[in-house]
Amino acid sequence: METQEIRPLVRSPEGTSKRLGISVRAVYTLIASGELRSIKLGKRRLIPDEECAALVKRKMALSA
Repeated sequence: METQEIRPLVRSPEGTSKRLGISVRAVYTLIASGELRSIKLGKRRLIPDEECAALVKRKMALSA
């Protein structure tokens, strides 16, 4: 039987900071500025993986 890896659709600010290689404070700053969109589920703040990819893509376009 083949097992499939389950990848999360969203990450906590802590998980997002590890994924992007930045501090948790920087993640919250990006959220507050509107550069990184997030959602709230209950009391948790979560960032979709697509938003991380979109942020990196926008930053790459600006640096080119």
